[in-house]
Amino acid sequence: MILRGKILYHGEIVEAGIEFEERILQIRKELDGKNVRGIILPAAIDVHVHFRDFKEKHKETIETGSLSALHGGVCLAVDQPNCNPAITDADAYLERVKRAEKKSYIDYGLNVALTEENAEKIGVILKKIEEKGYVIPAVGEVFLQHSTMQVSYETLKKVAGIHRITVHAEDAELVKCNDIPNFDCRPPEAEIKAVKKCVEMDSFHFCHISTVESVELIGSSSSTAEVTPHHLLLSIADAERLNGFVNVNPPLRSKENAIALLENIAAVDIIASDHAPHTPEEKKEGVPGFPGVETMYPLMLALVRKGVVGIKTVTERLSTNPAAIFGLRGYGGIEVGNYANLAIFDFSKVEKIRGSTLHSMAGWTPYEGFEAIFPSQVYVRGVKALEGGEVLIEPGFGRTLRE
Repeated sequence: MILRGKILYHGEIVEAGIEFEERILQIRKELDGKNVRGIILPAAIDVHVHFRDFKEKHKETIETGSLSALHGGVCLAVDQPNCNPAITDADAYLERVKRAEKKSYIDYGLNVALTEENAEKIGVILKKIEEKGYVIPAVGEVFLQHSTMQVSYETLKKVAGIHRITVHAEDAELVKCNDIPNFDCRPPEAEIKAVKKCVEMDSFHFCHISTVESVELIGSSSSTAEVTPHHLLLSIADAERLNGFVNVNPPLRSKENAIALLENIAAVDIIASDHAPHTPEEKKEGVPGFPGVETMYPLMLALVRKGVVGIKTVTERLSTNPAAIFGLRGYGGIEVGNYANLAIFDFSKVEKIRGSTLHSMAGWTPYEGFEAIFPSQVYVRGVKALEGGEVLIEPGFGRTLRE
């Protein structure tokens, strides 16, 4: 297939043709093909989602979560292991990826959990999974805060370097509760302290960083970090509007901090959604987490349209950098040889986000009424998967990450 139109190529928008089958074959200005309305961008990689399923299938399933991702222009999602049951051994890992192979609309990766109980045998667990041919993006997210999966700094230090490790950086001693609103008892200092201790220990990837101080600490180290749209666009000032649905970990911060994070987005390596759906009833009880895999790319492109952030900055953090940092071969930016994972966005089609029209089982969004630009077409590995809101593939089309 050959598409022709405006393409983001090597950080610049060029008028050219792009020929592809499963992978991109060539990109040339003189190449003619089917004209496209909008801009051809790389489909996103979301390295931080919680697709629930199994004992939490009332909140989300791999099928519904991946469908929501597809509608948001995401071609690959990396699922976190703190599901129920948690992914703490090879058997649980293999059971979950087998489910993904039958149910996921998009390509799928899965991390392995680190706990106090499995830390001494984590190397053996990784080897067993890799012997089956699966690629494990990371160990983590590793919890340093109050959690049934909390890990001590001492344990983290012992396993540092065994594999790529992602860290949920909140210090347990400074996390006091999870009441509504939880920003009153999960202070910024909890994150900053944990980041400081970790970067002095080794190199890690830090999940959902929420403070400018943490960004500065990580930026002066060999570690990497991600930031979420909710920490860029929401703050404690949104508590009343969210009407009790405000809790997320790490919590929302001050408006000033959110503005500063957005202004310093170039200092952050990755944008990830931390898609964490819960039912409205659970949210009313203070359970932390926001749905966001479907709205991540559209929200960021609305900011591009307004001139708040550059398109190169956004696509690098949603595609190029995730592929490079997590060693996702064949994924990333629009390059010859990469998979033809493409999302076409018409910047004249701005719409308001409505929770009732999104595809997650959550049924609500913290971004109700926000402006967004959703993809008009999405290609996954060269196959047109979405056009005009119509899904053209079946569950199970997505591949799990394999050697």
